[in-house]
Amino acid sequence: MKKKDNLTYYYIGGALLIGAVLYIVYSFSRNKSKSKGKRAIIIGDSQTPFIAKQSQKVKMLGKVGGENVLWKGGQNLDWLLNAVKKYPVTEDVGYVVINIGTNGGFNLKENISGLVSEIKRVFPNSTLLGVKGSWGWGGNSNKTENDVNKYYNKFAELGVKIMPTPIGPVEPHSDRPSYKQIGKELDNVIE
Repeated sequence: MKKKDNLTYYYIGGALLIGAVLYIVYSFSRNKSKSKGKRAIIIGDSQTPFIAKQSQKVKMLGKVGGENVLWKGGQNLDWLLNAVKKYPVTEDVGYVVINIGTNGGFNLKENISGLVSEIKRVFPNSTLLGVKGSWGWGGNSNKTENDVNKYYNKFAELGVKIMPTPIGPVEPHSDRPSYKQIGKELDNVIE
């Protein structure tokens, strides 16, 4: 009788293990496909149009910057957070590219978690992607790539996929080669 009981436990354990594996596979495929085929938008600061121009898949919500289109030159993370809070919940966006940080000097005390949470609330079916800003000029002349990486690591810790190429240590308000590379990277990630 003891052998039969042991077999029963093995069958139950095996069935539970198979069920768990199937559930994990199903959940992963469902989450991966939630963004597929939906539009990709970009939000942020003055570098937004330069990035969007170099991507085949990423679009701005409007050509003239402002709160209603979630991008505007000279703005920092707090401005973007407040703009996103006012934006209506939008379910047909599959990807949100976040381009922010330069105007705030990559300040680690900014409410990065608040911004990410609010973007997830407003765009519930989206995958979040991040673009590292520019440094080494103007108010960021004393910033280093290490400072910039620390800032965007905060986004990554919250589930934002950060593109490998930064805008870089340049004045960013013209068509830079880095924008082309960033556009390619975004297009490769977006389904």
